[in-house]
Amino acid sequence: MGRLATYDYRGLGRLLRARLEDDGRGWRICAAEIGVCASDLSRICNGQSVSAPKVIAVCDWLKLAVRAFYDPPEKPDADRETAAVFHGKSTETAGAADVA
Repeated sequence: MGRLATYDYRGLGRLLRARLEDDGRGWRICAAEIGVCASDLSRICNGQSVSAPKVIAVCDWLKLAVRAFYDPPEKPDADRETAAVFHGKSTETAGAADVA
């Protein structure tokens, strides 16, 4: 099995922290504007995960595509994966050729 999908919360957090510091209004005010709480902003700035709707709200506020920090899963070799999973025999189709 290949690597699973991940999300770069640290990268998002670095950009968010820089924007919050540049904004200067304070985290609570920005959080209210974004639609999350200040502790959510803190979590993201510290590289911790939050729910997808909160990530979307933060990315919208930053004017970033939510997929900018998405790291898709590594795709396994299709031939090898199919051979390992499908052995050509099935209890559901056993004897199906005999039924006509």
